[in-house]
Parts: sequence; C-alpha cells; structure tokens
Amino acid sequence: MDGNGMWGAPQLGRWKWHDPCVHVALLAQNNTRVWVWSPTNLGASDPAAMIGQAGAAMGDSRSFYQQYRNVGGHNGHFDFPGGGDNGWGSWSAQLGAMSGDIVGAIR
Repeated sequence: MDGNGMWGAPQLGRWKWHDPCVHVALLAQNNTRVWVWSPTNLGASDPAAMIGQAGAAMGDSRSFYQQYRNVGGHNGHFDFPGGGDNGWGSWSAQLGAMSGDIVGAIR
C-alpha cells in the first residue's frame, strides 16, 4: 500500500478529508450507514501488499468503532472476525455481503 499515492503526503492536509476518525461525529449525527469489517488475523493472501499494515488496519478499525459508539453512532455494521485475512478473497466476500445493505440504505 502506498499512502502517498492515495492522497499525497500527510502534510498536504488531504488525509483529513478521507479519515473517518476525523469525521466520526458528523457520520453519527447524519446517521450515515457505515460498514466496518476487519479480521483479527494479521495474515494476507498477498503478504507483500500488507507488510506492516494489517495490524494498523485492525487497530484503526477498532479505534473508529470505539469513537463511533462514544459519539452515539448506531447505524453501523462492525465485524471483527477471527477468520479471513486482509486480502481480496476476504474483501470480495464482504462486498457481496454489503451490497444488500447498501441497496437498503439508499432506498
């Protein structure tokens, strides 16, 4: 993962616009539907793509969950399974599971 390739260097300020923790209160106030799935397994089907990132992703997801609950958020799906990994095989299954949820949220 190349964070600079996503939104540029952190000091440019664009990161804050894409950080859900920065906007957690607004997400809760707007009753925005959120879906968080983060396996507790630190493995990945492509280990090189996740070097040093799986643990950070898991920690960030749990931190966001706690912040979301602390500000009164209640329109979120949070799943921290022991199975699965940080790879497209697991993520694609989550996209499939989430598709019905998305349709229900935008109706």
